[in-house]
Amino acid sequence: MSKCVTIAVVNQKGGVGKTTSTYNLGWELGVLGKKVLLVDLDSQGNLTMQAGILRHDELNMTISTLMTNSIFDENLPNSEDVIIHKEMIDLLPSNIDLSDVDRHLINATMREFVLKGILDEFKAYYDYILIDCMPTLGILPINALAVADTVIIPCAPELWGIKGIEAIYNTIKTVKKKNINRKLVIGGILITKYTPKLKSTQEMENIIMEVFGERINIFESKIPSLSKVADAGKLSLSVRELHDKFTTKKDRESLIKAVDAYHNVACEIINK
Repeated sequence: MSKCVTIAVVNQKGGVGKTTSTYNLGWELGVLGKKVLLVDLDSQGNLTMQAGILRHDELNMTISTLMTNSIFDENLPNSEDVIIHKEMIDLLPSNIDLSDVDRHLINATMREFVLKGILDEFKAYYDYILIDCMPTLGILPINALAVADTVIIPCAPELWGIKGIEAIYNTIKTVKKKNINRKLVIGGILITKYTPKLKSTQEMENIIMEVFGERINIFESKIPSLSKVADAGKLSLSVRELHDKFTTKKDRESLIKAVDAYHNVACEIINK
């Protein structure tokens, strides 16, 4: 297996399609023949629910278990007791217990590197690890940046999403300056909820290009704003799975742009 690439999917602004993008990019990397591990690093557990684990707060083993045991220098459980297997991806799930981990990390030794110590053990088995970070820039997302090779920043074409990019860019500079992860790079800005016919979308897209275009890669493919993308998430499906379940041409055509967009971004990731 080739060297594993770890990707942190980060934006301190919520509602930008971060979890949806993590799941669907992971799924499309799987479609392209890659072995993929998704890591839910948000106590809300949205990525875990996206994978079909709706009663995630009842899980006995999660990423919280691994991190808590690591913090207190206890034996880690067998990985197979924690990982959830899906057709195209594996998942390290999360639930509300991750809130306790956030608190424990405050006084932990080498607190920025707890997640790194855990995920380094998984890298031999995967081509890609994608980490869905909570919408903050606190200690848990810093743990993700410490272990990541690259960062993807989902951004809806709106003012607050753009401001979030600048905050992440500055945080990454700090992570590198403080030797937490000097090799960390930004893989790109992924524009989501894209409606090219809207004047406001066009204006925000131009601002993103003008402000960040020379500093940060912007993925050529953009994720369209489609109600059925949200429907896929509610049904715990990738957009490709929902597309393939449709029996009418009209329904399939309503999702194909999103399927193609995520697939094309996955190809861009592989070809970098």
